[in-house]
Amino acid sequence: MSDIVKVSSKGQITLPAGLRKRLKIKPGTRLRLIETEKDFRVIVAPQGIANLLGAVGVDGPQDFKKAREVAMEDRVSARRTRP
Repeated sequence: MSDIVKVSSKGQITLPAGLRKRLKIKPGTRLRLIETEKDFRVIVAPQGIANLLGAVGVDGPQDFKKAREVAMEDRVSARRTRP
């Protein structure tokens, strides 16, 4: 299946309603643009911290499991200190 959409002057497109419904794309859903040699693909991006891999440039390898653990510990600590 294919649809043709028009790019607005602001660089925006509207996804056809049938496509949004089939792919369960709701407001706030994140989409990933994957550039190929000649064009690009659009895919629904999975939710979660692991999905952010490569979103920010960093020096050296990153341990996302450790980062998640630290974030969870911070969240628990913040709940404990609430009045």
